[in-house]
Amino acid sequence: MPARPIPVLTALAALAGVACTVRHLILLRRALDAERAARRLTAGLHQQDLEAFTVRLHRAVAAQHALSQADLVLDSALATHHDPEGGSL
Repeated sequence: MPARPIPVLTALAALAGVACTVRHLILLRRALDAERAARRLTAGLHQQDLEAFTVRLHRAVAAQHALSQADLVLDSALATHHDPEGGSL
């Protein structure tokens, strides 16, 4: 008894459809994994940049504080040794 062509063709078409769907899902999963990895990498770099910026900011604030303190010392020294006649002692 010969095989009926319509059920065989229907089964082959269904198998091809399932294969395409599985392939598409695998590609989508890979794309999703790549996006997640990129997000993790970006978040890590953002954290690293934020920490580096914080360190630089604290150094700049400390340097500004040191300059302010030096200004106060200099002003105090100049006020102590200032001659009202316009010269220095």
